[in-house]
Amino acid sequence: MWDRHAIKAEVYRRGMTLRGIARAAGLEPSACNVALLRRHWRGEAAIAAALGVEPSVLWPERYSAQPVSPRQRSRLGRRIASPKRDSRLTCRRVR
Repeated sequence: MWDRHAIKAEVYRRGMTLRGIARAAGLEPSACNVALLRRHWRGEAAIAAALGVEPSVLWPERYSAQPVSPRQRSRLGRRIASPKRDSRLTCRRVR
């Protein structure tokens, strides 16, 4: 298992920067820095691709044995799966 310091050191050892990896992947410049601290799917994928390994090798605790669908990814951080609809928030056409 790699820790964030080892990942960052390997990136620099290979002559790259985290900001450069993020820009090359079309992400915000801070995306790879964020991925070192907490889950950021695209930042993790960009770092892993730059190092030539799978994201699950770098962050095994973030990746379960079962694949996660994109729909499930968006729900991982939510406490409430389906919030109640508030009738006041619906758009109604006024005549």
